[in-house]
Amino acid sequence: MTPLFIFLVLLTSQVLGGLNNGASSKNVGGRRQPTGGGGLDENIPVIEIRGEGAPMSSAQIRHLEEMDNGGPLDIKIEKTFVPAKCPQQAKRLDFVTFHYKVFTEDNKKVYQTYGTGPVTIQLGTGMIMPGLDKGLKGMCAEELRKVRVPYRMSRKSKSKVWKNIPNDENWLIFNIEMVEIKPYTPEIQFKFLDLNEDEQLTNKEVQDFQKKMKKEFGKTWKNEDIDNVTAAGYYIKYFDVNGDGIVTEVEWLKIMDRDEKLINDKKTKEKGRKRDPGIGWILDFDNDGIVSYKENDEAADRFDAGPTLLPMESKDEL
Repeated sequence: MTPLFIFLVLLTSQVLGGLNNGASSKNVGGRRQPTGGGGLDENIPVIEIRGEGAPMSSAQIRHLEEMDNGGPLDIKIEKTFVPAKCPQQAKRLDFVTFHYKVFTEDNKKVYQTYGTGPVTIQLGTGMIMPGLDKGLKGMCAEELRKVRVPYRMSRKSKSKVWKNIPNDENWLIFNIEMVEIKPYTPEIQFKFLDLNEDEQLTNKEVQDFQKKMKKEFGKTWKNEDIDNVTAAGYYIKYFDVNGDGIVTEVEWLKIMDRDEKLINDKKTKEKGRKRDPGIGWILDFDNDGIVSYKENDEAADRFDAGPTLLPMESKDEL
């Protein structure tokens, strides 16, 4: 820790006696003091503070803050405006559109979306920094919040959407205006995946979706061994009921419904991340609703081998 030396000089009546006995002036602490009495409180000490050594690093400051907090720092939320009516509160998997202004800890504005357009993300799917993802949950349309995000919850990959937000601040302060909340449904999820809006998914489209998530939001596979081309091929086979290499919306919804039923039939205590209804859906190989650490580690090899759970119905039966 930076050493701090405090030199304390107490000026007592004996020290100042010369001033009161007719001395013209006295240089005290670098200041010329007037002669005579009546304008100087003899009991006030003069303190000189000097700092020596290098200032503390950001990491040292964060460590001291966490020690003072008794553990890892969490976000802090201030609700500055809540509308009288709130028919829908934002929750995991919902699609939310919002404006924000972001400030550093010393209240310096870094960036704002006003003038460029609001941001739309899906909550709980890795499209945004963890602290802000948490801070947006529970919001209503038109609600205003101030969300303070500590360093450990503000980390994210550089991307088009988040490129203006610094990565090295101890705290970031976001002023949020919630514009719109679209509750999750499988139908809305498919439209999110369907980049060209033709009501079907192709191998190339699935690859393009992965590229878009990385470029715009910094979202990538947690397992760096996963190849986008192989993952796209696995994804199509997983949902393609009639084996024609194209996944229609009807096919996709049918397989999602099958998987949801499998998840509901299982009660797992496995640790990991909740299943992502986007491309990451295929990581949950045992269909228990959780992508375990083991599943994530084995994903590249399992994608190479192809899906073991294949759609069994023909397209005529859908």
